[in-house]
Amino acid sequence: MARVLIADDEVAYLDAFCEGMEALGHDPTAVTHRDQLLERLQAARYDIVFLDVVMAGGGAITLIHEVGKLDPDLPVVIITGRPELIGSPLFREGLRAARAKVHKATPLAHLDQLVRRHARARREARGRTG
Repeated sequence: MARVLIADDEVAYLDAFCEGMEALGHDPTAVTHRDQLLERLQAARYDIVFLDVVMAGGGAITLIHEVGKLDPDLPVVIITGRPELIGSPLFREGLRAARAKVHKATPLAHLDQLVRRHARARREARGRTG
């Protein structure tokens, strides 16, 4: 099980994402705004975070750096539902600090693999450092 934090301003997607993660045995937390994300990161430890590229109050473009300041080793996955962004240089080559970049239509099984792989690596790294 992984503790998953997701920031997205599309409530229907958040609901579906969280239901899927729970069904797979993970512990998801959903937020719809930048400030909520930062509060959650300061209050609890997560194994992985998903950030929407475009979000009211600031999306992944700015948030990825703020997340890195709070927890430099926290794996960040960038998500978007905007097809015009998938092929853009910003999505393909930008946001280099992201461990992965996926479309919101990505199958749940693939998201589960991402979560498990990065959460396992994070736990192993924590075990080596203390």
